Amino acid sequence: MAVKKATGAQTAAEHATAAENGVENEQAVNSMPKEEKGQETANTDDTGETFIYIGPTTRTGLIENTIVKGTRAAVEEYLKDVIEETPQIKMLIVPTESLAKNRAKVRQEGTLLNKYYNDVLSLQRKEKEV
Repeated sequence: MAVKKATGAQTAAEHATAAENGVENEQAVNSMPKEEKGQETANTDDTGETFIYIGPTTRTGLIENTIVKGTRAAVEEYLKDVIEETPQIKMLIVPTESLAKNRAKVRQEGTLLNKYYNDVLSLQRKEKEV
Protein backbone atom coordinates (compact mmCIF):
# COMPACT_ATOMS: atom_id res chain seq x y z
CA MET A 1 0.00 0.00 0.00
CA ALA A 2 2.82 2.41 0.76
CA VAL A 3 4.19 2.01 -2.74
CA LYS A 4 0.87 2.89 -4.32
CA LYS A 5 0.56 6.06 -2.22
CA ALA A 6 4.06 7.14 -3.17
CA THR A 7 3.28 6.57 -6.83
CA GLY A 8 0.03 8.49 -6.45
CA ALA A 9 1.86 11.38 -4.80
CA GLN A 10 4.47 11.33 -7.51
CA THR A 11 1.79 11.40 -10.21
CA ALA A 12 0.07 14.32 -8.52
CA ALA A 13 3.38 16.20 -8.44
CA GLU A 14 3.91 15.46 -12.13
CA HIS A 15 0.42 16.74 -12.89
CA ALA A 16 1.08 19.94 -10.96
CA THR A 17 4.31 20.49 -12.89
CA ALA A 18 2.53 19.85 -16.20
CA ALA A 19 -0.18 22.33 -15.22
CA GLU A 20 2.41 24.95 -14.34
CA ASN A 21 4.09 24.42 -17.71
CA GLY A 22 0.72 24.79 -19.42
CA VAL A 23 0.15 28.13 -17.66
CA GLU A 24 3.60 29.32 -18.73
CA ASN A 25 2.87 28.34 -22.34
CA GLU A 26 -0.50 30.08 -22.23
CA GLN A 27 1.11 33.25 -20.86
CA ALA A 28 3.70 33.13 -23.63
CA VAL A 29 0.95 32.85 -26.27
CA ASN A 30 -1.16 35.59 -24.71
CA SER A 31 1.77 37.96 -24.31
CA MET A 32 1.80 38.72 -28.05
CA PRO A 33 0.74 42.32 -28.71
CA LYS A 34 -2.82 42.68 -30.01
CA GLU A 35 -1.58 44.27 -33.26
CA GLU A 36 0.34 41.11 -34.13
CA LYS A 37 -2.48 38.67 -33.38
CA GLY A 38 -4.47 37.40 -36.34
CA GLN A 39 -8.15 36.73 -36.29
CA GLU A 40 -8.77 33.72 -34.07
CA THR A 41 -11.50 32.02 -36.10
CA ALA A 42 -11.48 29.05 -38.39
CA ASN A 43 -12.22 31.25 -41.41
CA THR A 44 -9.08 33.36 -41.55
CA ASP A 45 -8.69 33.32 -45.33
CA ASP A 46 -10.46 36.09 -47.24
CA THR A 47 -11.69 34.25 -50.31
CA GLY A 48 -15.04 35.99 -50.63
CA GLU A 49 -18.45 35.04 -49.43
CA THR A 50 -19.92 31.67 -48.58
CA PHE A 51 -22.93 30.53 -50.59
CA ILE A 52 -25.32 27.64 -50.11
CA TYR A 53 -27.55 25.88 -52.64
CA ILE A 54 -31.07 25.66 -51.16
CA GLY A 55 -32.72 23.77 -54.02
CA PRO A 56 -33.46 20.06 -54.32
CA THR A 57 -30.75 17.51 -55.04
CA THR A 58 -30.25 17.10 -58.78
CA ARG A 59 -29.14 14.15 -60.88
CA THR A 60 -26.27 16.29 -62.18
CA GLY A 61 -24.57 15.92 -58.80
CA LEU A 62 -25.63 19.14 -57.08
CA ILE A 63 -26.77 18.21 -53.59
CA GLU A 64 -29.18 20.22 -51.47
CA ASN A 65 -27.34 22.37 -48.89
CA THR A 66 -24.06 22.33 -50.84
CA ILE A 67 -21.79 25.08 -49.50
CA VAL A 68 -19.39 26.88 -51.84
CA LYS A 69 -16.92 29.65 -50.96
CA GLY A 70 -15.87 32.43 -53.30
CA THR A 71 -17.30 35.38 -55.14
CA ARG A 72 -20.73 35.05 -56.75
CA ALA A 73 -19.09 34.99 -60.21
CA ALA A 74 -16.63 32.27 -59.18
CA VAL A 75 -19.41 30.12 -57.69
CA GLU A 76 -21.52 30.48 -60.85
CA GLU A 77 -18.49 29.61 -62.98
CA TYR A 78 -17.85 26.53 -60.83
CA LEU A 79 -21.47 25.38 -61.28
CA LYS A 80 -21.71 26.55 -64.91
CA ASP A 81 -22.65 23.16 -66.39
CA VAL A 82 -25.45 22.60 -63.89
CA ILE A 83 -26.77 26.17 -64.27
CA GLU A 84 -26.78 25.89 -68.08
CA GLU A 85 -28.88 22.73 -67.83
CA THR A 86 -31.29 24.21 -65.24
CA PRO A 87 -31.08 28.04 -65.04
CA GLN A 88 -33.37 28.22 -61.98
CA ILE A 89 -30.55 26.73 -59.91
CA LYS A 90 -28.70 30.05 -60.13
CA MET A 91 -31.48 31.73 -58.14
CA LEU A 92 -31.32 29.05 -55.44
CA ILE A 93 -27.66 29.78 -54.62
CA VAL A 94 -27.84 32.27 -51.76
CA PRO A 95 -25.36 33.84 -49.31
CA THR A 96 -25.23 32.00 -46.00
CA GLU A 97 -25.93 35.28 -44.17
CA SER A 98 -29.47 35.24 -45.60
CA LEU A 99 -30.01 31.48 -45.35
CA ALA A 100 -32.77 31.56 -42.73
CA LYS A 101 -34.77 34.20 -44.58
CA ASN A 102 -34.39 32.50 -47.96
CA ARG A 103 -35.11 29.01 -46.59
CA ALA A 104 -38.42 30.35 -45.26
CA LYS A 105 -39.20 31.84 -48.68
CA VAL A 106 -38.52 28.49 -50.37
CA ARG A 107 -41.15 26.87 -48.12
CA GLN A 108 -43.70 29.69 -48.46
CA GLU A 109 -46.04 29.18 -51.41
CA GLY A 110 -46.31 32.07 -53.83
CA THR A 111 -42.74 33.33 -53.43
CA LEU A 112 -40.25 33.41 -56.27
CA LEU A 113 -37.82 31.10 -54.47
CA ASN A 114 -40.64 28.57 -53.95
CA LYS A 115 -41.40 28.72 -57.67
CA TYR A 116 -37.72 28.15 -58.59
CA TYR A 117 -37.46 25.25 -56.14
CA ASN A 118 -40.57 23.59 -57.58
CA ASP A 119 -39.39 24.24 -61.16
CA VAL A 120 -36.09 22.47 -60.47
CA LEU A 121 -37.94 19.65 -58.74
CA SER A 122 -40.37 19.16 -61.63
CA LEU A 123 -37.58 19.32 -64.23
CA GLN A 124 -35.72 16.60 -62.33
CA ARG A 125 -38.86 14.45 -62.28
CA LYS A 126 -39.45 14.96 -66.01
CA GLU A 127 -35.91 13.84 -66.81
CA LYS A 128 -36.47 10.75 -64.68
CA GLU A 129 -39.65 9.79 -66.57
CA VAL A 130 -38.03 10.12 -70.01
